[in-house]
Amino acid sequence: MDNQSTTSRVLSSLAYLSILFLPVIFPLIIWIVDRQDPYVKHHAKAAFWSQIFPAIYVLVTLLIFFIMGASGVEQIRSAGGWIFATLTVFALLIALLLYIYNLAMGISVLIKRQ
Repeated sequence: MDNQSTTSRVLSSLAYLSILFLPVIFPLIIWIVDRQDPYVKHHAKAAFWSQIFPAIYVLVTLLIFFIMGASGVEQIRSAGGWIFATLTVFALLIALLLYIYNLAMGISVLIKRQ
């Protein structure tokens, strides 16, 4: 990507840094509103997916947990706690890594001199 304007860099940076003040919603707004600037569109889309992925993962984990709990098989029901705990730990690690990623990308996009 070529040398970007200050406005493009600030908007792209805010899409990532919105993890601190309005995660998921702010990058989505930028992605929808600023479709004419491919640089901003790219970074807003990346920020949106990196911020919503932990929520999707947690929903899938809960769905798996409820399906296991509703099953009539006792071995599956008894193992459900360990599986849920493991999936929850992975969810927390993924969320932490993506939080750090968003902060790093927000700073990187803002200070990058291309």
